[in-house]
Amino acid sequence: MRFSNCLCVALLLPLPHLAQAQVQPGLWESSVTVQSIDMPGAPPQMAAMMKGKTTKQSYCITPEQAKQGPQEMLKQNPSCRFTKYSMLGGRISTEMSCQQNGGTMTARANGSYSPTSFNITSSATMTGRMSMKMTSTSTGRRIGACPGK
Repeated sequence: MRFSNCLCVALLLPLPHLAQAQVQPGLWESSVTVQSIDMPGAPPQMAAMMKGKTTKQSYCITPEQAKQGPQEMLKQNPSCRFTKYSMLGGRISTEMSCQQNGGTMTARANGSYSPTSFNITSSATMTGRMSMKMTSTSTGRRIGACPGK
């Protein structure tokens, strides 16, 4: 489903920001909770299934990834461009625009971070054939070294 690709980008947008050099490489766990979602034209039960849903994941940030920074990590989708990016003094504020599936997705994220944790609120708006608006919260923390290290 094309919409799921857009949703994954919107939900996970805050996560790669942790790779900035100010954040420790290692094993991280994070959770993203959809706070609100509006999908005109979609079956109401689709939005109802997503609202309040929490997605958890664990991932490793290598020293090499930490040196690259989050902007490089997010270039997995070449259509995405930052229109705003600030990660200074424990505060993060970003805006990114992506062209995909015949539409535009704009995602904004604001929050706080430390070398071992983060707490971010995000909003995403998709226009085009599959329009939607969504807000989410993301939290995470470093839990140790990457397995095998």
